Amino acid sequence: MTICFIGKHKYPKDIFSNEQDLKTWRSMAAYFDNLFVIAQSPDLLFHFGKESNIRIYLLPRLGYPGFIFFAIVLGFYLNLRYSINVFDASEIAGGGMAVTILKFMTGKSTVVEVQGEIFRASANANYKNLFLQKIGRFVMKHTDLIRVISHAIFDQVKEQGIPESKIRLISLRADLSLFNPRLIPGINQFGDKVGITLGYIGRLVDGKGLEDLMEAVKILRSQDLELVSLREIPRRGKTWKLIVYGSGPLESKLKKLANELKIEDKIEWRGFVPYSEVPAALAQIDIFVYPSWHEGFGRSIMEALAMEKAVVATRVGGIPDLINGDKNGFLVSPHNPRELAQKIKELMEDKELRNKFGEASRKWVSKNFEWNQGIKQFANLFLEIK
Repeated sequence: MTICFIGKHKYPKDIFSNEQDLKTWRSMAAYFDNLFVIAQSPDLLFHFGKESNIRIYLLPRLGYPGFIFFAIVLGFYLNLRYSINVFDASEIAGGGMAVTILKFMTGKSTVVEVQGEIFRASANANYKNLFLQKIGRFVMKHTDLIRVISHAIFDQVKEQGIPESKIRLISLRADLSLFNPRLIPGINQFGDKVGITLGYIGRLVDGKGLEDLMEAVKILRSQDLELVSLREIPRRGKTWKLIVYGSGPLESKLKKLANELKIEDKIEWRGFVPYSEVPAALAQIDIFVYPSWHEGFGRSIMEALAMEKAVVATRVGGIPDLINGDKNGFLVSPHNPRELAQKIKELMEDKELRNKFGEASRKWVSKNFEWNQGIKQFANLFLEIK
């Protein structure tokens, strides 16, 4: 069986340096004869990579019309030469339109992924959002199956008039052999761990609620917390901090906000961290905070849970799939720094609760989001429509 994934995701010229997606491709390739990936180049050139039965094509960066056109041409050629069984769109706009047209041209089966909350109700929906929703409804109507990554997106897709029998919930997955706290030393290249450490790992972009996190840090600082649990570090005193791993267009704005709130001494900006080093970064964190305003799933939360971290996150999108009813973390309302600070404080002052959440977290991920089981479920989706 031969599968072709199409999605307007930008990859580096060194295609196989993308550790995260490469692991998925390698795992999926074990189930199929050939696996093709059509994605977007970081420049105006065409790039190609090959490994075993995996072939990756990066199309010149020419916007949505250019991507869709060249993806259709390449997909049609690959079908003629290798007889594609299923075209899969890993995003609904560029990839979705490409596989829909290829379905009309070739008669082959298609699967479309709805990963983000494009159908999330919003009073501030603009022309671009409405146009994307219209494309999404057209693509979903003509595909064979739709895969979604959370119950929230499942419901949003169903609300668009799509029959439930056509939707498959295929959650993201965590590699528990990589995200294993017992394999990470307490002191590593990220420096000595001192006191209570709050942490965020992810992109610094709009919608992640990082402004609320800054406000919550200000509230915590103003309360001048007395952390009994830190008596175990008598020489270093009572201390806590927030470390932020990640980069993005919001970075300068957030740093400016931290200065305005006079909390810059409580925050360490660690910058981008490669995927292979994320477990070591998580090992430095006691409480993982993810205050997003909307979220299809929350991969960073899942990985923090796998590393036995207590989590405070917002009750939006697919995040409730990860936080099991105050058994492995706290859910708070979005846009509410005071509630966020309150739950963080509760965990900061209660080491036993942090440990209890941490133990329950890894068990929850192991039961529901284990890598090999998730890949098998993903592969079976295509075998289902062969």
